Amino acid sequence: MKRKTYLIEVLTPLHVGAGQGLSHVDLPIMREVHTGFPFVPGSAIKGSAREYALREVWKRHLANSGVKLSDLDEEVSKGKKLKEDETKKIKDDLEYLRSVFGTAGELEEGSAGKVSFGDASILLFPVRSLSHIFLLVTCPYVISRFARTVGMDIPPQKVEDTEALCYSMEITINEKVVLEEFVFNAREAGEDFKKFVDLLGIGYKHRVVCVSDTVFSELVQNYTEVQTHVRIDPDKGTVASGALWTSEYLPAESVLFVNLFLDEDIEYSLPGEMWLGGDMTTGKGRVKIREVKT
Repeated sequence: MKRKTYLIEVLTPLHVGAGQGLSHVDLPIMREVHTGFPFVPGSAIKGSAREYALREVWKRHLANSGVKLSDLDEEVSKGKKLKEDETKKIKDDLEYLRSVFGTAGELEEGSAGKVSFGDASILLFPVRSLSHIFLLVTCPYVISRFARTVGMDIPPQKVEDTEALCYSMEITINEKVVLEEFVFNAREAGEDFKKFVDLLGIGYKHRVVCVSDTVFSELVQNYTEVQTHVRIDPDKGTVASGALWTSEYLPAESVLFVNLFLDEDIEYSLPGEMWLGGDMTTGKGRVKIREVKT
């Protein structure tokens, strides 16, 4: 199989929910069990990518034909035929979608797709800073996991809990880095770390800092975005009884990475931009996606 690695840059706050939580947040985001780091499951990425691809085919061939998007969905997933006079081009597009995303497993003719979607792991997490508004934070464990999954050789970074390795010392104030209420001794990163950041091709590379695994864990677990929501009673114009809840979001400017594994005989690329997770109608979950060559 061949592998493609993508960076997912979060443009608007992203909520891929874990259901109801037991903490002070009613609707928390999904987190890894062993690290507590936020992540996006491959099923969510596959579902959004499939919906995007399906909608593109529908707009291209069927938007003015009276065929609903849900009918096309059924055609792709269950093999239900839409019309006898379908053109070869539509048939080719639908067959391609079936090859990439697979068909319903309960059918005799059901089959798995030829593309496997991995989970998206956090790579860079934005944290408020006294300089440059925010900085993009990572840690040695996250870098080593990225290197391991893409087959790169990146020497391990050694960072004390009181230190912050900086891609650029221009983000420091009196040789200190301030993240939220924490102050760290700034140290300029070595060439290995800078090559790794350059490889990512992000626009804010001068803002990237590497803190210890312990500090990074503290930041991603306690400094996500939490928004309070209410529902207004239409008759009274006031907050409806019991209609107050909080939702957690991965903040905008976060960067995740994901691997796709493809059969040798299939070509597929994620779209450059799409919507992920919930609350899309309020502008949440818009992400930019870019392949990174490793």
